Amino acid sequence: MNNITAKCTKCGKEFIILDREQKFLTEKSLGYPTQCPSCRQLRRLMLRSERSLFRTKCSQCGKDIIVAFDPKKTKNKILCKDDYEKYFRENDPIITDPLPEA
Repeated sequence: MNNITAKCTKCGKEFIILDREQKFLTEKSLGYPTQCPSCRQLRRLMLRSERSLFRTKCSQCGKDIIVAFDPKKTKNKILCKDDYEKYFRENDPIITDPLPEA
């Protein structure tokens, strides 16, 4: 098999379907792609859930941070990266001896 040049049905840009890709698709009884890699990636991303970011403060030091969950809906402490790492250096259940300070 040789590489195939195809034209994207969405944006009209030409793209290559590699020999290895053709073999894989044939083995799996799948058709060749009709959209370029960029349009396929965009389609996959559109199927994902939307993410929201929230501003809050670290429970330990008060530093302004951004988190990927609603701080009003959690009862857990919200820690900045530094305090989070410090917490696990001191409280890691796997390691019996605390790790040295960085």
